[in-house]
Amino acid sequence: MKKIYGSLGFKLIITSMLLALVTISLGGVMVFKISEDAIKVDAQKTARDLAREISSFKSEDENAGSAVLVDALTSMKVDKFGAAWVMDRNGFLIAHMDPKFRNMVEAQTYIGDTYVNLNVAERPIQQLGEKNMVHKAKLQELLEKFDGGFGEYTLLGDNKIIAFRVIKEKGWLIAVDQPKSTAYSELDRIKRVIMITCVAMAVLVVAFTWFAMSIIIRPYYKEQEESNRRLEMMNQELTASRKKLEKAGNSLTRLYDLSIAMQYSGFLESHLPLVLGVAQERFDVDRILLMMPDDEGKTLRCRASVGNVFESEEKISVPLSSQGGAMARVFMTKKSIHVDESNAVPSDLRLLAPQSNIRSLRSKSFAVFPLCTKDRVIGVLGVDNKMSRRPLTSDDVEAIENFAYKMASLIENTIQVQSIRKAAQELENRDRLTGLFHLRHVKGLAEEFIATSLRDKVPFAAGLVYLANFKEYNELNGYQRGDFVLQKTAEMLKGQEVMGVVPARCFGATFLALFPGKNREQGQYLIDQLMKDLGTFTFYGEKRLSDGHLSFKISVLEYSRDSGQSFDEFFSNLEALESAGQS
Repeated sequence: MKKIYGSLGFKLIITSMLLALVTISLGGVMVFKISEDAIKVDAQKTARDLAREISSFKSEDENAGSAVLVDALTSMKVDKFGAAWVMDRNGFLIAHMDPKFRNMVEAQTYIGDTYVNLNVAERPIQQLGEKNMVHKAKLQELLEKFDGGFGEYTLLGDNKIIAFRVIKEKGWLIAVDQPKSTAYSELDRIKRVIMITCVAMAVLVVAFTWFAMSIIIRPYYKEQEESNRRLEMMNQELTASRKKLEKAGNSLTRLYDLSIAMQYSGFLESHLPLVLGVAQERFDVDRILLMMPDDEGKTLRCRASVGNVFESEEKISVPLSSQGGAMARVFMTKKSIHVDESNAVPSDLRLLAPQSNIRSLRSKSFAVFPLCTKDRVIGVLGVDNKMSRRPLTSDDVEAIENFAYKMASLIENTIQVQSIRKAAQELENRDRLTGLFHLRHVKGLAEEFIATSLRDKVPFAAGLVYLANFKEYNELNGYQRGDFVLQKTAEMLKGQEVMGVVPARCFGATFLALFPGKNREQGQYLIDQLMKDLGTFTFYGEKRLSDGHLSFKISVLEYSRDSGQSFDEFFSNLEALESAGQS
């Protein structure tokens, strides 16, 4: 036995130690590589953002060392990466955010012959030579051959990392750099932490394994012999119960398959009777009723039933009050109730008229279980053997109670699947930027409104709102500001939903508003109110536009019920009005 202990302990120690060290080492290497890559990615992203900002400069802002150019370098907040600077196509330093380099900028210092050990470049590595090799190139060569990249270089005696982007049309190389010692200081700290952790884990593994050998493994072998004797005694009982377990296993398999199908299909109503049917076979009861509260939360209504049910499920209900008997009590207290024929049903558990006349709820021997999820009760499960008069044993009650808890989780998950699918469908029908319905979905709604207009002889109108100088605004202020204009317009248009308006975004800077039940004058009034609200709001940079403000074009048209037009034809007429210049 001691040989077993020693051999097993040695194997446990070696295996545990290797597993811990390999896991920590792999995790550490991954963290190290991810951190190293993150430094490169962040540096390149900053260079891209800086290049994008500078590329939008007008010609008067492009003078070497201009305050506008220096302000742009400073505004990008690249302090985390050291400094940002600009070199022209001739290799001269023309702007630098660090004041101590201003003299070099003013003197137009030539730095184009500075060598860079290039690690990453926006060009296939196969064109540079062999894979995984560092390639050396001058700064001026980078400007001529690449669009951007990352590497290391030495400037004024400092070894630094550099990320750069090339603006071809201006002939500029935009770069951000940082001393290598600062950039990779965190990586050195990660290395030390990994090494210390590996050593600490090795010591802990050894200590814990020997502790487990003394406290767990040795007593386990003694208990194992006793367990073998108990298992031999239980073998006869297991053999006798095998047939019963096989039957229960088949029922549980069917129950599991049905529950999975219900949960992933989201079809609660159609699958509940099937699940209860298998449960009835599994627990060998005459009747099962599943009751859930209505939308108002005042009544428990039957959602599914199997067995000897004498009324339709729509007629089986109990109030959530003292008149609701045992089912209402279980729902409100979250505690199971079991009543057998040996005792009379307590008065506080009896149903009062008119529910006492429902035959499916009348029984002298029954059990009711709450359907509990994590934080609430979603219904109750009632079972009885009124016809067979077979008593419900304590084992039966315990098994059905466990089933009730699992049934509650199953129903809750299925309801969540239904809500998620509904939310996904709603999200699919909306424009991601503005949150309004997109044109494809709103066309279907409009066809329904037209059908209602024809059937009930009620008016239907629609309006278009178009930002005429939106392209100019985007070019002057950037796409993020433009997106805000669209979102704000959509927000104000959405505010009219309380008036029955159905807003949508057609395309670009064009919005559509449907006015079901309203004529052209009413629709025009609502559009005018929108224009007033937009007029009181000042958008950033709109005074720089040629018109001095954002220009909205609107058109409103009422559907003619005698025209027989489809919505596409009606929408074409509405677009023609807008193109004609109605505003």
